[in-house]
Amino acid sequence: MKPLEGIRVLDFSQIHGATFSTMLLADFGAEVIKVEKVNEGDKLRNLAPKIDDYSAYHAYLNRGKKSIAVDLKTEEGKDIIKEMVKHVDVVCENFKYGTMDKLGIGYETLSKINPKLVYASLTGYGRSGEKKERACFDNTAQAFSSMLDMTGYGGGAPITMGAQLGNLYGGMHLALGIVLAVINVRKGGEGQMIDVSASDSLFSVLEDGMVDIEFNGHHHIRNGNMSQAIAPYDTYATTDGFVSIGVSTDDQWEKFCEALGLEDLLGDPRYATNSLRGEHYLDGGLRDKIEAITMTKTKFEIEEILSARKIPCGSVCTAMEAIESEQLKHRQMVITVSDPVVGEVSMPGIVAKLSQTPGTVTKPAPVLGEDTGDLLKEIGYDDSKIAELKEASVIGTAK
Repeated sequence: MKPLEGIRVLDFSQIHGATFSTMLLADFGAEVIKVEKVNEGDKLRNLAPKIDDYSAYHAYLNRGKKSIAVDLKTEEGKDIIKEMVKHVDVVCENFKYGTMDKLGIGYETLSKINPKLVYASLTGYGRSGEKKERACFDNTAQAFSSMLDMTGYGGGAPITMGAQLGNLYGGMHLALGIVLAVINVRKGGEGQMIDVSASDSLFSVLEDGMVDIEFNGHHHIRNGNMSQAIAPYDTYATTDGFVSIGVSTDDQWEKFCEALGLEDLLGDPRYATNSLRGEHYLDGGLRDKIEAITMTKTKFEIEEILSARKIPCGSVCTAMEAIESEQLKHRQMVITVSDPVVGEVSMPGIVAKLSQTPGTVTKPAPVLGEDTGDLLKEIGYDDSKIAELKEASVIGTAK
């Protein structure tokens, strides 16, 4: 039995952040019912990357879920939601602040119908504060949190992270909040609101940046792939790409120099300690001396040489190199799901490996409105009423 079996989630999420959260819940057994627009569905269904005209992005983030298509702007559509809320544990949404309230199905309304309800909301800036009503994308969350200011090269423009970290971190915090709140209800507590902000989530992972500024008065300087704390800690060119290396102790430094034939550096007083290596990493020419060696070998050769000495080192893999690696295959991090629309779809696997109650992907992403009829029958709608609602475009069912 999966740990979240028996938990029902009414999922209003769109595109990424909260959709990632409910995917995690579905992987571990929660019944996730995705509420989508009639005829249109989640906007994610139209986003690249695509297989023919089918979104592989949707296939990944909505795996294991059910779909009900409802027009939330109609009174009958809202009545359906209010009835369904009586039979679920969680409502999850990532609309702009105030949207659900304007529709008449916000937390205050739904919690009166079901006092045990866990209502989870992911927004760009949270449900309080001066920015709460502002629109926000992942790049603007990175900007406000100061993560963007910390990324890039000195003297250059800031660079957004390659992945949508605000959505990913926000989604993980939302999933954690949901699980904690459900546990509280199961222990006899009441339902509650979960308020997660994408920008808060990014601010929380600044690590030493906040401490350095707050207590030491240092202004952060963008330093590319280098570290302010240890050296060498950087990414270096090779004959076929790049390799990332981290040397954090004097013992590792000695082994590093011996492995790459840089023994002459061991007697240089500028590099005697980790802090000194950091001070003279650029102006002392240390970086150039290291890259002069790495540029004579392939990235995987450098990785093997240093890894044999237990020095942290990783080839900068392309997506295909990562997918084809034996490590990720061994970790079951590349899985194939049989999709009813396009057949086999490869996607990332499940990260948390539970030894006794592991997560699995039991079904593909749903066709729009695939479960509308069955779910309405569960809450008392008969065939004639369902047909009437469909004719009026209040609901949509899979063709």
